[in-house]
Amino acid sequence: MKIKKRKWKKNYYIIAFIVYILILFFIDVYLEGSVAEYFVRTILEEREKVFLYGRFEAIRGTFRWDRLRRILTFIAVGGFLIVEISIYFASKISKKRENERVVAQVGERIRQFQGDKEPAEIQELKPIDVEIQSILNEKERIEQEKEIEIQKKNDLVTYLAHDLKTPLTSIIGYLNILEESEVPEKIQKEYLERVLDKAYHLEELTNQFFDITRFNLQEIPLNKTEISGEFFLGQITDELYPLFIPKKLQMKLDIIPGFKVYGDANLLARVLNNLLKNAISYSREDSVIKITGKEEQATTIITVENDGDIISPQELELIFQKFYRRDKARGQSSGSGLGLAIAKEIVEKHDGKLYAESVNGHTTFIIKLPKS
Repeated sequence: MKIKKRKWKKNYYIIAFIVYILILFFIDVYLEGSVAEYFVRTILEEREKVFLYGRFEAIRGTFRWDRLRRILTFIAVGGFLIVEISIYFASKISKKRENERVVAQVGERIRQFQGDKEPAEIQELKPIDVEIQSILNEKERIEQEKEIEIQKKNDLVTYLAHDLKTPLTSIIGYLNILEESEVPEKIQKEYLERVLDKAYHLEELTNQFFDITRFNLQEIPLNKTEISGEFFLGQITDELYPLFIPKKLQMKLDIIPGFKVYGDANLLARVLNNLLKNAISYSREDSVIKITGKEEQATTIITVENDGDIISPQELELIFQKFYRRDKARGQSSGSGLGLAIAKEIVEKHDGKLYAESVNGHTTFIIKLPKS
């Protein structure tokens, strides 16, 4: 492209010089009288008419070289300016046409790439072709990911709709028995406990539906305040205590004195709630879930640790993806696959990080938040 540009610039100089010569020629041929008179008046003093060889009329006088030098300087400078101005406007026009040509070529090549046609190879446009292909590949990848995500979402909605029917059928069945027949008080109490358990399950499934519909609402306003970390973590663990009982799990808090967290209390509570529910679901029976709170320079760190199944490094990269569920069965323990994804998004909205580590079944979720 540079060689071509230099060649065009050289051509402009030649064209401008030819134009300049033509102007001088026009002056010499068609404006001979006026120009000649001007030169005579300017560079000759004490002028007089004489006849050469008795036939040709001429003008004789004292020659002024200084005046001729000024005239020649003016002609040289003026000629140079004419050449430069001609080059400037000609290059502007040429550059505009070249840009329009390149834009048209790029547009045509984009249409050809989109139509799965291989455009003719042009060496100068090869870098642009590579960039176009890269952009189109990235666009195709994003569209494929969206299609996969939509399919996962639709599959999950189908599974949850099926799961909603199961506890609802059980609730209706137990209530019909209690209404239509005389059942001993002990059996009644047992049936009511089952109905309550199924109702809790139904509530959980309903919440999962809400998670799916609300997840795409990206504009979550943050109301950041300074939170007492010890009270905050203690309150969340107390609320989830009933879920610890079936597996005989224990909770251990290890929080430094005066521990503070800066962020939106409601959203961070949801993060810890999701992480703890995940830990409860996948912990071994009669094991310990540990929560730590500490500070490192300008960072607040909260960790949630539990002992359960071994998680491979490959799976650690997947667990924060939307709709990913470790338990492929449609049982009660298999959630919507949004809990960890939502937790990660909330932490990142706080300009923080959320990631996981797992060694021999000991899994640690690490939250890092700025102090201010």
